[in-house]
Amino acid sequence: MGQGASFGAYIQTFGNSIGVDMSSAPKLPLSTKLGFAVGDFGFNIVWQGTALFLMYVYTDVFGISPTIAGIIYMAALVWDAVFDPIVGVIADRTRTRWGRYRPWIFIGALPMAISYALAFWNPGLTGVALIAWVAFTHCFLRTAFALSNIPFSSLQARLSGDSKERTTLAGMRMLGAGVGGLSVALLGPAIVHSLSADEAQGYFLAGIVGGVLTLVTLLYVVLVMREPEEGPAVKHEAFWGDLGSFFVQLFRNGPLARIFIVLVVVSLALTMFSKNILYYFKYVLEAPPGSESIALIMTPVALILLVPAWILLANRTSKRTAWMVASAFAATGYASLYLNPVREVGVTYLMMSLASIGSSGFGVLMWSMLPDTVEWGEVKLGVRHEAKVFGFSAFAQKAALGVNALIVGISLDAIGYVPNQHQTPETLGGITAIMTLVPLAGVIISVLVLWRYPIDAKRHAELQAELAARRAVAPAE
Repeated sequence: MGQGASFGAYIQTFGNSIGVDMSSAPKLPLSTKLGFAVGDFGFNIVWQGTALFLMYVYTDVFGISPTIAGIIYMAALVWDAVFDPIVGVIADRTRTRWGRYRPWIFIGALPMAISYALAFWNPGLTGVALIAWVAFTHCFLRTAFALSNIPFSSLQARLSGDSKERTTLAGMRMLGAGVGGLSVALLGPAIVHSLSADEAQGYFLAGIVGGVLTLVTLLYVVLVMREPEEGPAVKHEAFWGDLGSFFVQLFRNGPLARIFIVLVVVSLALTMFSKNILYYFKYVLEAPPGSESIALIMTPVALILLVPAWILLANRTSKRTAWMVASAFAATGYASLYLNPVREVGVTYLMMSLASIGSSGFGVLMWSMLPDTVEWGEVKLGVRHEAKVFGFSAFAQKAALGVNALIVGISLDAIGYVPNQHQTPETLGGITAIMTLVPLAGVIISVLVLWRYPIDAKRHAELQAELAARRAVAPAE
């Protein structure tokens, strides 16, 4: 009770410090904002755990070739990407006394916890049987993740129509995500290196712990989150027509199309960095075991510390301007890491910290801009899609991550990488280039795409006013 009150007081102070009155009646209650943070903590246990460790487990622990591991990773994420919009359409059509989205968060919680642990477990299989097992467990994990995560993400657009309040929600979400990523980065290596002499058993234990944490946090979300009351019933098209019509509207919603492009390139590029951290520290730096932990926690720590700064900057200027600032930090970090001739752990930490500052801004700003495009589409096209916007955003992100995994696997084979062996200078240079130049290119592309992004706080307020006027007339008609 005392810890909860203290944390609540911290969040209250956090909100007030950035000019957001969290006690004002029209604003969302503190319990809802805390629930959003806790939910993303749970989801990021799974998301960051797979992003940071699973590719390494496939190649260096299970002994699967990098290309085969990349194909499996891509196939699972492509399946996930295809499944996400379907979940979005189903969630948009769901009507229960518990809300549209909470039932799906509950349904997916236990399967996700189980599948996460299984993804890090080899029951003694080899060859084709092991490949089939890995493919099955990874697809199982991605399916369960989508069942809960798409409805959870959709809550952001449904809970509030205020652009600044959504920025605060995105900040709370990223605060939870940062704590989740930090927990994974600290607990994962600690469990693997300390609790078990067997690396394979250590990763399985870490998967079990992560699965339990995820289950507990999502059950908490289901208990505390409350959805707004439903408005007038909306007539839907036939299921597949509803799904297909969104693709057409996507290309007519300019801001949403921009966000989709940026989501794809940033997901593709930045994950190239995180997936190679373990390889970089093990082979390029030849750092002592455990040294990679500091690099792994840099991004979540930066996210936790800088959430208020990114929210403040976005609210005082614009979300587009804040993105440009974040891009400057990230680009400087990636470029300096590539150009630096000193393979020294301390210097590497410094350069990675610059990249982490930038990427922390991307998380807050991306999920703050995305829900604003819902109102743009409703005003311009006359149709409101909440769950489908987030479902297709997840589709874009996970398709990019799937392609990323395949590229990582093929690239490692192409540069002559051999697991658990001394690498050639050409291979070491290839690992460095993969984890720096590709993210740098992604950051540059995102700047070009968002340079003319049209929605700021003033424009969003105009959109909300126009929608309010339409809704006031509709009942009379």
